Amino acid sequence: MAKIAVVGIGPGSREYLTPAAEKAVAGAQALVGGERSLALFSEPVRETFVIKNNLPEMIDYIKRKKDKKKVAVLASGDPGFFGILAYLKKYFPPSELHIIPGISTMQMACARLAIPWHDAVPVSIHGRDIGELIESVRRHKKVVILMDTRVPPSLLAGMLLTAGMDEKKIHLCTDLSYPSEAVRCFTPAELAGLQDDETDANRVMVITDE
Repeated sequence: MAKIAVVGIGPGSREYLTPAAEKAVAGAQALVGGERSLALFSEPVRETFVIKNNLPEMIDYIKRKKDKKKVAVLASGDPGFFGILAYLKKYFPPSELHIIPGISTMQMACARLAIPWHDAVPVSIHGRDIGELIESVRRHKKVVILMDTRVPPSLLAGMLLTAGMDEKKIHLCTDLSYPSEAVRCFTPAELAGLQDDETDANRVMVITDE
């Protein structure tokens, strides 16, 4: 039975790919992934499927190709950390999936801040209720948030202020591993007043009591 490689490609820069990920991609005949992920592997030219708002079409493509070609699905960060693995498991049994873990953005953000992450609470706001996020920040001393480009950081900071959590420390990590990478620290009041001029950036927010 053909295996579908689900490859964690890390935070974005190719230097953070594992050797196992490089090997899996090099051996694939068809690559499935977002435009930014596919751009990392433009050589050699091979068959590709671009993931947009077309997940059902992606599943159909993989089903048609997997017995004829070696298929690799590119997952940003780690496939099992708020990644595409949960969706793929709805359509393919574990026996058909070969998972290659990658460096998650949570790991990368905490590494940049030189803080341990075993006690951090991970939260994704992609298509989720932001109100639940605020409660997580209230209950825990260290929360790592995978941001949605549609939600400006200033909005979340304003919600923390409204909830009375004005003493929290917010670390905003932008475009981790890319040349445009930036790591900045704010109080909720400072960030709430910041104009958002990076609407297309990949961002991770680390909120702590320290």
